[in-house]
Amino acid sequence: MCETSQSKQPAELAPATGPDQSVSLPPGLIEALCRPSAQNSVTRSLQDFDNGVMDVCSTDVTKQGVLKNKYDLTCPRTGCGCVILKHNVGMWVEGASVGMDDPNRTLHPDLTPLPVPPATTHWWLITPSPMEFENIGFTRAVQFSSETPGPTRTLKWFICAECDLGPLGWTEEGGKEFWLACSRVRYKVQ
Repeated sequence: MCETSQSKQPAELAPATGPDQSVSLPPGLIEALCRPSAQNSVTRSLQDFDNGVMDVCSTDVTKQGVLKNKYDLTCPRTGCGCVILKHNVGMWVEGASVGMDDPNRTLHPDLTPLPVPPATTHWWLITPSPMEFENIGFTRAVQFSSETPGPTRTLKWFICAECDLGPLGWTEEGGKEFWLACSRVRYKVQ
């Protein structure tokens, strides 16, 4: 909660006019400082773009044929707006879908269902470290076996660092590739 009490004000910022006189603040200043920054921006879901994923990509000027995220990526939860990844950090990849959702639980309404594996979907690939993210949370490691034959992998799901909504993506435990679902984030266009 935003505190407005002047008793918590540092001594060096106290008014010079005397201890019994109050300071006049511009109208709306306290409210503006307490308001979440997400209210000042416009975000859109991937489905809101006419050309889908191609509208949210820009060409990497250093690597021919590589597409990067054109906008900051934010949490998809209505009212959260946490910036997950800054623009031009993630590389667009079309790859195999991953069954991240628990079939025994209802999917949160702000999360788009992913195609059932082995279908493909669109991902933002982030490398080489989780430090590339602006804000991200990880779940505990889970044992995951895909629908296709192969070894069981140990994965961690991504969740919003502020509101815990997820899963938004995944990584292998100890891996250097981080996969964020293009349809499970919002795009900060302003």
